[in-house]
Order: sequence, then structure tokens, then C-alpha cells
Amino acid sequence: MSGEPQLRSVRPDETGEPLVFISHRHADRRIADRLRKFIREKTGNSVEVHQSSSADAQAPRIGHNLKGDLLSALGKSDLLVLIYTGNDRGWDYCMWECGVATHPYSPETRVVVLQCGSERPRVFEDQLTVDSRDPEMVRRFVDSILTGTDFFPRRTEAVTRFQPDGESVRDAARELYAALGEVVGPDDSGTLEAWQAMPFLQLGLTGDQVRQITEQEDERQAGLVTETVLLEANVVASEGNAAALFGKLSLPLDQPFGQIFSRPLPDGQRPAWLRELAGQVTRAALWSYPSFKWSLMSSASENDSGYYSPVLTRVERTPNRSMKFDVHFYRFTAPAGSDSISLPLPESVQPADG
Repeated sequence: MSGEPQLRSVRPDETGEPLVFISHRHADRRIADRLRKFIREKTGNSVEVHQSSSADAQAPRIGHNLKGDLLSALGKSDLLVLIYTGNDRGWDYCMWECGVATHPYSPETRVVVLQCGSERPRVFEDQLTVDSRDPEMVRRFVDSILTGTDFFPRRTEAVTRFQPDGESVRDAARELYAALGEVVGPDDSGTLEAWQAMPFLQLGLTGDQVRQITEQEDERQAGLVTETVLLEANVVASEGNAAALFGKLSLPLDQPFGQIFSRPLPDGQRPAWLRELAGQVTRAALWSYPSFKWSLMSSASENDSGYYSPVLTRVERTPNRSMKFDVHFYRFTAPAGSDSISLPLPESVQPADG
């Protein structure tokens, strides 16, 4: 985010009820729902909760600027709880919310990571982490919320009259532990081994770059613009042997897509596979399903005689209209001396009742 966040400084005498901001991905809404209901019920509604995915909590208002509403809520928050479910993609907006909450220009906000899986976010390793599958950690978290006199930075009294670590607090902790267990799932802390079976790139376009595509009069003209804009797309992530596919030992991130090619493209010339990928990205930028023509490219690696076709498999769009595109490169092989690759049609299948 450019410039300093425009956060309203909140004085202690303006705070009223403490505000808890739940930062979560939409896919983790059920976990956020359980946490919000628990906080509201156990504090007798003396703690407000901001949850963007719930109509029963404070949330961005229809017809208002989303980022402005979030900045306002984050500026008033005493506690931000990050619901973290795994080290995969899709955490950009949550990380933005955490960054705003911990910004030096923001009033003090305590950050707690509610870990709902075997992994914890690397960027918040020094923050308080509550493992939702550890009953003792959940108990300490509940005790802090309900009886802590300094847990909310702008409050010096507990929000309830429960006795610290009393039986009522322990009962409440067991209740939250059980509620989270219903939506978090079993312990998966065993070592997970995984690898990409095909080269993978994630490319990112800014909101301005996306608008250059979507503001064209027709899809053909939009596709021509995409061919140029795509070369400027940011390489957000890469896995598998994507680096070798482009003749590199590794692919540093945050560089333009056009700079990872083994040889610069001649001015005005675009290989067929790049035009095909641009067509898929164009359709996705217009929020339509892409079509595929299976245009092939050869690997820049001398040890790889296969051919690859780029396939757009996933699309993300943020509120500011920037977009990310997951691209997998499907591998094909051809017999020696062949000038084409054929795909046989499937054999006829008998009807289920035959």
C-alpha cells in the first residue's frame, strides 16, 4: 500500500467496548463464525467483533468504500485474531489487514494467530500463537480474553467478572475447543511431502493492467493488449521445474514474466503458445471461462525433449481489481521424427443400464 495508512487515532476515552477484528479467508468463514459467537456470548456482548463475512457482526457496509471501512475498523481494533489454516496461497488480504493493524501509525493493536493446522505463518512467528487443537493453549487464550486486565491494549479492567482461571473460564475454554474442533478438523501435524507434477507459475497483474484489458471495445483487441501486458506481469510464485522450462536454474520472484525467457522475443513477435496463454488470460480478466487450443512450446532445457502447453487453472481477483493467474504447463511427448501429437478419442462406453 503506497503512502501512510489513513488511520484515525483512537484515544482511550473514545474506545467504549473493545473491538476484536477477525482476519480470515472466506474459505475459513465457519471458523470465524464459531469464534465470533463465542466472544459475543461469553462476554455478554461487551466486546464488539468485526467479521467481514458475517451479517451478524460489524462488517464493511454495502455502498461504502471497502478499504476505507476496513481501515476504520482496524484503526479502532484492540485485538486482531488471524485465523491461519495453512501455508498455501490466498493470504494477501489477511496479510494486508495484519500489516495495517501493526503499522507504527496505527493505534496499538494486539495480534493473535489462531493456528488451525500444522503450520504457522512465518511472518508472525514472534506473535502470540494459539494452536486450536491444543486444549491448554485454548484455555490460556480464553482466560486472557475473559479475565485479563491488560489483554486489550486500551482497557485496564477485565471485560467479565469471571475469576482468572476459574471453573467458569475452564468450562468456556472446553466449549470453544470443542466448537473449533468441529470445523478445524483432525490433527494433520505429520510430515507432509508434496511436489508439483508439472511446471507452475503464478502471474500477477495490477488493477491498472487489468483495466487496460477490460476497457477494450472487443475481445480481439483485448487479446492484443494482453499479449503486451502479460510480458509485464509479475512472477508471483513458481514451482516444479518451471525454471528449467525457461532455461534458468531458479526464478527470482517479483520480476516481469517477459524477463524469464531464455532468449528475448523479437519486437512484435509472439510465439503461438504465448498468444494462446494471452487469450486465456483475456477471457479470465473479463471474468469468463477460458478456452484452450493446446499450443505447444519446447523446453529450453537440453535434457527435456517434451513439449508443453500453458493452461490457466485458477484465477484470483482482489477488491482493488488486481488479479493473479495460476498457470500449469502440461507436458506432451511425440514419437521420434513425428511432426505432430495426436490425442485419440475415447472408446465408446456402454450405457449404465446396458
